[in-house]
Amino acid sequence: MKPETLATLLAGNFVCQYAFPEAYADLVQLGEGEKADQWLQSLDRRLARLGDDGAFFVAPLQVHTNEQVAKVKADLARFRDVYGLLVEMLNLVRLTKDGFRGVPGEYVQLAEILLKVNEDTTLVSRLRELRIPGADARLSNNELLRKMLDRLRAEGYLVVSNASTETYQITGKVDHLHAVMQYLVENVPELTDTALPDADAAEDDDQDGQADLLRAAAADGGLKGAKGE
Repeated sequence: MKPETLATLLAGNFVCQYAFPEAYADLVQLGEGEKADQWLQSLDRRLARLGDDGAFFVAPLQVHTNEQVAKVKADLARFRDVYGLLVEMLNLVRLTKDGFRGVPGEYVQLAEILLKVNEDTTLVSRLRELRIPGADARLSNNELLRKMLDRLRAEGYLVVSNASTETYQITGKVDHLHAVMQYLVENVPELTDTALPDADAAEDDDQDGQADLLRAAAADGGLKGAKGE
């Protein structure tokens, strides 16, 4: 296990083949993931993964109580506007690209999106309604879209695939975004009447996975952005 791989994980990154190809290749080698997991246990952490072939990330080792999950859930409720903005950005991309699913590995090109936006006044309105940090109404559609894509890149959801053509690729972290938003919709009182599941009583992998996602979200780029960092 390379020290760089552990450092990448401990920095709070979501390690996928697009954003961190070398670290990802290291972790998928036979036995390397187990070594990383054993090392992380000394820090009361463990190696978690989004699905069977998704991004790796660091999660708490202990089983979460309902009280612990409730606390993180409350924190996420305060920052759901940040996650909502990111989802709105990705949704705008979806509306400009036929067949776009917003999954890891898909490509996004500024020029292609700009062409579609300029052809549709509804898309222009949606773009200008986005609360993109550092943007204002005086900017052109091209400049607003560039800031939008750069924001998604800064948050870890895109990586630059071709700088000369301003083409980006979606990273594995997007799966985490979708999962967190789904959790909020299903469990946050302000968004739904559904009660928080009893983590003490739940013993299946889905419940543990939800707690992992919430804990990871509390330290990811979305929350940092909400705090102005």
